[in-house]
Amino acid sequence: MAMLLEKDQVAKREDLLDLLTRVDEKATPFMSLVNKGTTPQATFLEWPVDTYSGAALGGTVDGSDLSSSDYQNAAANRAIISTYLQTFRRAAQVSRLAQDVSVVAGVSDEIANSISVKGVELIRDIEATCLSDQDHQVDNGSDPYLTRGLGVWIRDTANLTAQGAGSIGGQSASFSQVPAAFRPAAGQIIGTATASITESDIQALLQTIWSATGMMGDYKLFCDATLRRAFTDFTRTIATAGYTARNFNIDGDSKKVTNSTTIFEGDFGTIEVIADNFIGFNAPGSADYIANGSRQEAGRGYLLDMDKIDLRMQKQPTVEKFEDRGAGDRFLIEARAALQVRNPIGLGQFSPALP
Repeated sequence: MAMLLEKDQVAKREDLLDLLTRVDEKATPFMSLVNKGTTPQATFLEWPVDTYSGAALGGTVDGSDLSSSDYQNAAANRAIISTYLQTFRRAAQVSRLAQDVSVVAGVSDEIANSISVKGVELIRDIEATCLSDQDHQVDNGSDPYLTRGLGVWIRDTANLTAQGAGSIGGQSASFSQVPAAFRPAAGQIIGTATASITESDIQALLQTIWSATGMMGDYKLFCDATLRRAFTDFTRTIATAGYTARNFNIDGDSKKVTNSTTIFEGDFGTIEVIADNFIGFNAPGSADYIANGSRQEAGRGYLLDMDKIDLRMQKQPTVEKFEDRGAGDRFLIEARAALQVRNPIGLGQFSPALP
């Protein structure tokens, strides 16, 4: 006798859940914490920096007059630092049928969904750029304006133009290099393999910054997962000579064991450790980018005094809709921003590929 089997049924409905799930919750902590500076009034941004002359010993003979050599130029150490304003864009288009006819699970409005998705991606673009190895460049008609990322801002003299894995090559344009007096010292760039970093290395970094600036800093360390884990390991293994083993008490009745280092208090400052998914990207045009794409460098981190850094937004992320010429709605989300590092001398970098 003929029988209708499920496999032969025609016009079966799909059990499609009306829910769209994105397993991607990467935050942008740098964008949340960075100062929003003044609005740029030009594509080329400049700002002055200055420092005091070194301390001097000696005295003055009673009754002596000043000679011409006694007068000094109080602005002799003054210099200019600069960067460029970069335009960030994400665009999308939705056809008329996709918007007006199709019923998509978890999406009630394709245009609204596209704007939301591209808006998040734009913010991530800015975050990744600020935390990247991209150097700034001028628009020449074919290449766009680019702003300088922290991976290039925070360079000591030895690594100013050095190429390493994940690097575009540093501050290549001589006219826009940070003047020598305002560059971080060699001890502020830690090139040690992440697995070999010790608490002594961190203390030495903080001490070097203090020696240069005299500031007991309250720092934010934006770092990738590899470096983040290294700070937690400090609480478990002390391999540095002169450090003694540590004991930690754990409630035996508790079902929870906590092992995480978020605040590192050193002799010359306090560090808040913040994990970031968008740190250490290669810059387009670099040899590493061409060979490996915009991958991240494992172990990258930036030790920042946030009072010395501004993200100067000339245009906040804005949605612009264009004329529908028959193919469907077209729209653009655009922002313009420049990363201003007021004075790099008080900052530090972890980059195993640099030195």
